[in-house]
Amino acid sequence: MSRKKIRIIIVMAIVALGGLLTVQLLWLNKAFKSEEKEFNLSVQVALSNAVQQLLGKAQGAAPSKPIRQIASSSFLAEVNAPVRAQELDTLLKYEFARRHITIPYEYGILKAEDDTLVFGNYVPATIKEKKLHPDQAVLTPNVPAGHYNFVVVFPSKTTYIFSEMQLWVFSTVALLVVVVFFGYTLYSILQEKRLTELKADFINNMTHELQTPITNIAIASEILKNADTPLPLAKTKRYHDIIFQENERLKEQVERVLQIAELEKKKMALTKTKTNVHQLLEESLRRLSLRLQKRAGQVTCHLQATQAVIQADNLHLTNALFNLLDNAEKYSPQVPEIKISTRNYHQGILISIADKGSGIRQEVQSRIFDTFYRVPTGNIHNVRGFGLGLSYVKTVIQAHQGTIQIKSQENQGSCFELYLPFSA
Repeated sequence: MSRKKIRIIIVMAIVALGGLLTVQLLWLNKAFKSEEKEFNLSVQVALSNAVQQLLGKAQGAAPSKPIRQIASSSFLAEVNAPVRAQELDTLLKYEFARRHITIPYEYGILKAEDDTLVFGNYVPATIKEKKLHPDQAVLTPNVPAGHYNFVVVFPSKTTYIFSEMQLWVFSTVALLVVVVFFGYTLYSILQEKRLTELKADFINNMTHELQTPITNIAIASEILKNADTPLPLAKTKRYHDIIFQENERLKEQVERVLQIAELEKKKMALTKTKTNVHQLLEESLRRLSLRLQKRAGQVTCHLQATQAVIQADNLHLTNALFNLLDNAEKYSPQVPEIKISTRNYHQGILISIADKGSGIRQEVQSRIFDTFYRVPTGNIHNVRGFGLGLSYVKTVIQAHQGTIQIKSQENQGSCFELYLPFSA
């Protein structure tokens, strides 16, 4: 499937799910407002009845005013008449129980002239089964004579309303789970597609890289085999050198392909021994010396670590260091200038390998350690590779409980810093 079709499918799916989620949230909001309106009405009716009974027992009381909702969860009843706390407490429990309002609430008795609080109480919950009579007294607080109002607050009103909307809440949560699952599935599909494309590029590149030395070896061998007369010594040596060099090249490429098996393992198997990091660096440089000499490359070493012996896998760590040095040489368009330094740092050794080559753009630096990934170079393909080197290096370093970081600027070179603990 082409990228264009995938983009169209993704956009359509996102629009469809986004629209469905929007409609669901709108309906949830509408249902919440409807439940809230019903709850507020029940509370106002209950408080109105309580006020009427209080006024019915008060001598010379003014007619009651409508119950005012002064906040989302607060209701004010303007009685403007004498109010006894025990009577109000019983009336509220009775009226709320009649209307199945069973959530905790707080109420306070306020002076009518200045809204000063003279008494407050918290009621954990109203029990439906408990049939209270308005004349029952449950409190004996000392409230001075005077005219009062009272306020009722429901701290858990929002939670209570959502609990009454279980079907709506469940359907919304289920839809959100579907959206999250869709997002994860989409991410996985895109990752798999990207990996498939990278593998296809890798196979094409590998075919070319392996075919070239095989062809050169075959041609040189055929010339030596089919020569009618003995070839001059210089020519014979030249063809032997071609076979040897191409064989070494082929062996190196096969070794890199075999690194895939190590990269696919979740945990790399290591055989750790006491290893001198300085010796591994020197060995890697010897393997690279012929290429550096051919290009008049310069290598500067500042091996300042006083403790260079760590517990490590000699083979894998050597390959990792060689990969970094190999890249430093390959990606230096001009004369290679490589700087190697070491120093002890936090119970370990810090290794720095820097070059003055082509560098790596900031926007792709986070991907250079991905398997099969190669930095895009447009139509320029002067450096061949499989996109395995840095991924292998990171796997090796992490298997040693170490870290690797890169500092690079395009056309100004790169610096790789490796930290390896003494004992891992």
